[in-house]
Amino acid sequence: MPAPPAPVAGPVRGLAGRPKATWPWWEALLVYVGAFFVGGIAALPVIEIVGDDDLGSIVATVVAALAILGILVFWLRRQHPRWLDVLGFPRRWFPDARAGAIFGIGLYVVMVFVVGALLVLLFQTLSGEGVETPEQVSQGLPPIGVATTVLYAVVLAPIGEEIFFRGVLFRSIRDPYGFWAGALGSSAAFGLIHYIPGPALDSLLLMTVMVFTGLGLSYIYERRGSIVAPIAAHMTFNAIGLILIYGIG
Repeated sequence: MPAPPAPVAGPVRGLAGRPKATWPWWEALLVYVGAFFVGGIAALPVIEIVGDDDLGSIVATVVAALAILGILVFWLRRQHPRWLDVLGFPRRWFPDARAGAIFGIGLYVVMVFVVGALLVLLFQTLSGEGVETPEQVSQGLPPIGVATTVLYAVVLAPIGEEIFFRGVLFRSIRDPYGFWAGALGSSAAFGLIHYIPGPALDSLLLMTVMVFTGLGLSYIYERRGSIVAPIAAHMTFNAIGLILIYGIG
């Protein structure tokens, strides 16, 4: 009697269907630290020209972010030619962008009104002091400064940060060690880069919220298998924050 036909496997979804990262985590961190240093140097002339004020700071931040992103892409193209397949840039990107945007709305609500509120309560209970997240966006900018802030927060930062923290760093840890190792390691680094000088507990509150945000972005990336999804989620997350900041302001 002939054996029954083997079941046909369905399409592989998520990162399981992607080739594994070809770079180790330490290489990724070395490149990023070097790019961060170069970006800081590139921003210095901007501060001299524009001025050491809020407008100069945001313009310098844009220049530094562009330098970092350029170095990352140059390194990936030269040393890891299959990086686009690894990260996942599908030709039909709209479904992933839509899923990411919807996820970003939910992520903002959870991070601000659940995680953030619980962390504020915890920090205030432990310290006996008032705690609030430090100001991330200046409300006293001229129109060109507001436009530059929107460009950076809604477009440039989500693309650059997701390519590195999810596409590069998360994958370099996740592929050999599993999802949770990658998510926790990359999210901790993601939280650290959101340090803003100020009272210690206020700065710690923001970084901790960003760690949990990074976990959420890692989850949507794992589920969709396309870097477009966390980029869209990050864009939506930041756009909601700016709307509330400037709308209320």
